[in-house]
Amino acid sequence: MKNQGLNNQVCNIGLWKYTRHPNYFFEWMVWNGVIIFSLPSLLDSNSLSQINKVFIGICIFYASKLMYDTLVYKTGAVPSEYFSLKKRPAYKDYQKTTSQFFPRSK
Repeated sequence: MKNQGLNNQVCNIGLWKYTRHPNYFFEWMVWNGVIIFSLPSLLDSNSLSQINKVFIGICIFYASKLMYDTLVYKTGAVPSEYFSLKKRPAYKDYQKTTSQFFPRSK
């Protein structure tokens, strides 16, 4: 038999004390790591012209913004919070005290 009171609680310990969505934040950081580690290959490539390197570099950094927008607005934090507010009454207070995406201390 499930305890109904535990199903609707808000997790605010560990990483969830600093950000409401640490899983989305660190997913974004993994992709930023891939971008950073790809830069030396782009810069050392002799087969590309300078203009192509610049264009590819802009596209690579745009990929970071695209991942951020996806993880926050499209499939991640914002849609998740919509349903959390409906299921967990204490979530509104949690939103006031904890950053949505970027970790920060209180």
